[in-house]
Amino acid sequence: MRLAIVATPSLHRDQRPAPGSLDGDLIRARLSLDDAGFRVIDVDPGRDLAEQLDAMFDELVATRRTLVDADEAARDEASTLLLFYASSAVALSPDGELFLCLDPENPGVGDALSDVAAVFRDRARGEVLFVIECHHAPGATSRAVVAAAERAVASAETGIELLAAAHPIGSLDADLPSVLTRAFVEHLDEAEPERGLTAGAIARRVQESPALAGAIPCFARGQGRGSFFVLVPRGGVPGEVPAEGPAAAPPDAAGGEHAATTPAPAPDDPVAQYLAVGDTLIAASDLEGALTAYKKALALVGTAQRDARAEVYVRIAHVRWRQERHPEAIEGFEKALALAPEHRAALEALVEVRLAARDFAGLRTAEERLLSRIEGDADRFGLLVQSAERWEIIAGDTDRARELLERARELRPVEPSVLRSLGRLYEEAGDVQASLDARRDLIELVEDPRQRAVSLLELARAAIQGEARATLTEVTREQAGLELLERALDADPTLLDPLALIAILLSARQEWGELELAYRRMLDRAQRIADPRTRSDVVWELCRRLGLLFRDHLEDPGSALEAFEGAVAERPDDVAGRVSAASLARSAGRFERAAAHLQAAAVLDPGNVQVFHDLFDTFQKLRRTDQAWAAASVAVYLDAAESRERFLFEEHRPAGLVQPERGLSAGAWELLRAADRDRALEEVLASVADAAIRARLAQRAREKKLPRLDPAARADAERSAAGVVRLFAWASRCLGIATPAIYFLKDAQIGVAAVPVGEPSVLVGGEALRGRTAAELAFLVGSHVAYHVGPHRLLLHFPSLEELGVCLAAAVKLTRPSEPVPAEIEAAVLSLMPLLDQELTEIERDALEAAVFELYEIRAPLDLAHWAGSVERCAARVGYLLTGELPVAASSLSRADAPGVLTAEEKIGDLLSFTVSDAHHALREELGVAIQP
Repeated sequence: MRLAIVATPSLHRDQRPAPGSLDGDLIRARLSLDDAGFRVIDVDPGRDLAEQLDAMFDELVATRRTLVDADEAARDEASTLLLFYASSAVALSPDGELFLCLDPENPGVGDALSDVAAVFRDRARGEVLFVIECHHAPGATSRAVVAAAERAVASAETGIELLAAAHPIGSLDADLPSVLTRAFVEHLDEAEPERGLTAGAIARRVQESPALAGAIPCFARGQGRGSFFVLVPRGGVPGEVPAEGPAAAPPDAAGGEHAATTPAPAPDDPVAQYLAVGDTLIAASDLEGALTAYKKALALVGTAQRDARAEVYVRIAHVRWRQERHPEAIEGFEKALALAPEHRAALEALVEVRLAARDFAGLRTAEERLLSRIEGDADRFGLLVQSAERWEIIAGDTDRARELLERARELRPVEPSVLRSLGRLYEEAGDVQASLDARRDLIELVEDPRQRAVSLLELARAAIQGEARATLTEVTREQAGLELLERALDADPTLLDPLALIAILLSARQEWGELELAYRRMLDRAQRIADPRTRSDVVWELCRRLGLLFRDHLEDPGSALEAFEGAVAERPDDVAGRVSAASLARSAGRFERAAAHLQAAAVLDPGNVQVFHDLFDTFQKLRRTDQAWAAASVAVYLDAAESRERFLFEEHRPAGLVQPERGLSAGAWELLRAADRDRALEEVLASVADAAIRARLAQRAREKKLPRLDPAARADAERSAAGVVRLFAWASRCLGIATPAIYFLKDAQIGVAAVPVGEPSVLVGGEALRGRTAAELAFLVGSHVAYHVGPHRLLLHFPSLEELGVCLAAAVKLTRPSEPVPAEIEAAVLSLMPLLDQELTEIERDALEAAVFELYEIRAPLDLAHWAGSVERCAARVGYLLTGELPVAASSLSRADAPGVLTAEEKIGDLLSFTVSDAHHALREELGVAIQP
């Protein structure tokens, strides 16, 4: 008995060859030829290999037990030759164990070669040869892989002869069999029949060939217990024990099985002797002589021996087939089946010969007959697929091919190759709905969610348009498209193109209720999106669409308002969403909500005049006269005031400077500061401000850079004849802060400038301020004193962003020494740190550590420019609050000499939105200057 067990992977789902899959086709075809005479057994790449081999050996044992006596069984065992061939991707475990990875759909799963060798060691009763072609990942070396194969097979212990080669995946042409496999087959073809060919001789030819040595990175042979004859010499192997067993089917042109070494017949069994003669003549291509021998054997077999007669009829039919006498071959197979209806070889041969005779009616009958005798679903599935291919390609009968594939689909509903073929056949037959169903099921097998969603979207478009337009009703194809689009959204909720197409379809049909449900389902799906930003974007888009749907088609302003508010909750900078929500809220009489949305829109788009018109109207409805006047003042400034707005503005326009009844409290500064500033960063700067200023002054004193002030120039802010000096005292009282020391230089060309000394001090130049109105001076003074409050003071001593960055980096590094410092400021930071460390009190140090800890817990990027810009906005707001006149504030900002982080336009835009804010109104009420209703 000569058995070849072939273990190679199947193709990928997309029909690409996996490493080793082409090798299997070549080795099967060659080993089953007459001169080799192997019976080829394939293993299932998706099942455990060792378990399959154990089952095979169990079947061999059961077969031996059917022999007549123990002597025959012993001869059968002694003559058994087992060739195990494997070609596949391999993997090495961390401890060097080799695994055969046969299943291309599960590349991380493998069978240990040592387990396979152990099965042969324990179960095989004859000679064993392993031929292993290893395709390894680039990370491993071919030498290491071959060494692992040698360790796994352990030829010295198991007696298994080994031929092993290894090469990296991708180093060979993917459309050709591997080098060792091609060389193995070529040596078989070149061998002399009289001498045969051993595995050792093949190994020597491989090792001695310069061409193969360059093509195979590493090759090794493990010596078994004897000489394994891959090709048996015509005269037989010297010293071989004759084996006897059941006769196999003779060779046939269509690939039937036949053992090249027929067991020697017993001397007293003439039937077996004639069969042996016939088999020998078949091998010598003497078909007529073989036919005569088989007929003689048939004449000696009794009619009661039904199985034996069936076997002879099969041999006779195979000869007729090789003689291309198809009707007589069919007759012979039919006679065999009449005696043994379960004879698998006869059933399979009858199918093949009817196909060769192009007897398609008989082919259908033969196929159904074979299918009725197959018990295993795997065999039945394979036969159905194979038969479908025959009917489509050879017979040209796509109806029969489709019928067989549908039966195969019942056995394996999600087999990609079947679904792919059915989709094509349904489309060719004009059954568009069935084609769509098959293609949809095929797409559902795609593992990547985005790719599956895109494929479903493309299929939906094909269902709605394409050939579906000519074959399906409009309702049917649109419904099919909608179902596919819903599946696409289920696959990947981040892909919104399917939703847009759903909206187009349902809008065209004016099915607004269905469209609402589609949006609601999508909102539920959006909660599965892992990335928070992507999830927020999707929810925003869905809420926006729902808002438009409720507003424009369902006439439900309450639900529309909720939807738009859901959108702006996800994207607060959505100006259009804010304006839409405000409009709906005003229509519903919900003026508080409308005001909030319009105030937010004013921040986002301060140049939008309509927003201020709507705010004026809304504040009037709310009886907020002061805020309505503020909205009117913006419209007047923008030169777009309507008559009602201009009337209210002129009625309450202040005459001269603001005359507050009381000063601001310390908490009021929270209303003056920008709401979007970095509060964690500001807390760090506030905690270190006093110590940093002391350290900076000490540093300047050491460098002899402290400015000197003339005591004679110091002015009394309460009694000075200069109005600008008195404005400092007035502004400080209004703002609830201490008045800085004022040094008035009547003829100086400077305007207002802070002096970096220990006491908060300001230089005021009379000449530069000459000609300015009281309101302009009030704005200038107010915006300046804002820099003398809290952490804002740092900008007076660290005026540039680079200097402020040095201060922040030094403060952080004192509490987090391992924190890196940018190379360009490292020297300045190291210079400031000792002074800062010395100036910090225990209370300040504790506050700094807590603030830095909180800052790094947030893990947000540090943006000093944004914080400095927020201080500039705060200063402009302070100046405006004290003047109450937007034109004065705007013109003062536009002609400011000192450049800042923000442009004048940005500061003016901030003042416009600040004017209509609740914060501005609260500040005016605290000062006692708000207009009462």
